[in-house]
Formats: sequence, structure tokens, C-alpha cells
Amino acid sequence: MIMINRKIVVRTLGAFLFFSLASVAGAQTLTDKELKTRVAEIENPLQKIVQLEPRQFEYKTKDYKYLKLSEGAQYGFMDDNVKKVFPGLVKEKKVSYMFGKNAYRDAKVSTIDESGLIPVLVASIKQQQEEIEMLKAELLKLKKETAGK
Repeated sequence: MIMINRKIVVRTLGAFLFFSLASVAGAQTLTDKELKTRVAEIENPLQKIVQLEPRQFEYKTKDYKYLKLSEGAQYGFMDDNVKKVFPGLVKEKKVSYMFGKNAYRDAKVSTIDESGLIPVLVASIKQQQEEIEMLKAELLKLKKETAGK
């Protein structure tokens, strides 16, 4: 990540450059519709979300000191689970770390773009809300039918 004028973050992934705006609260994603193509609704969002298996875990901080992993209980997903449901959200990243004096090694780690789950979660909530409204209407209809008997 490279900070330019404390406002623009440039990230590289392979041969691609990604730009996003940075704010005090964190990074923001470019949302300009002019930049997007093949825009479509998310199909079966709830069906996809229920396939995810959230986990509580602890990192092996002693085995992987060079990654500077957080201590204590963590919450998230396992990369293989997310990759089955949302393959585009899992990426491999090369991490260089110091090994001895002036010597470096590379390690490959998987990363999950959890912010990519937000639109799917919103679509899932909307889908559930539609189902709730339909069930409420059905229940109201049944109550009216049974009240007249």
C-alpha cells in the first residue's frame, strides 16, 4: 500500500493497480458506476451466505512470528470455505520477512477480502425481509379467515 497525499491508496495485485480513497475510519472502495461493467443483481445471496462457516480461532503466533499476527481470540473464516462460495474474495499474497542478518525469505499466505461480503449480506437481509413481509401477509390472511369461523 502506498499513501499519496494522505488521501489515495494504491494497491498492487500482480500486474493490476487498484486505487481507493482512504479516510480517517479506514479505506473506502471506488463506487463510481462509470468504472464498472457487467453490473447484475446478486443471485441467491442467502443461499451463499449460509454456506459460510464463521469460526473463532487463535493464530499460531509463536510459529509465525514474522507475520506479526494478533494474539488471542479471533473471528473470521477459513480460506478454503470462502473459496468454495466466493472464489474471487480469496487471494494469495507473498510476504517477505527477515531471516537472519540481511537475509529475506518469502512466504505465501491466503487473504480474504471480507469487505466483499458486505453487498452479499445486504442482499441477504433484503431477501429475508421480503420473505418476512410475505409471511406476515399470509399470517394476517389466515387470522382473518379463522376469525370469521
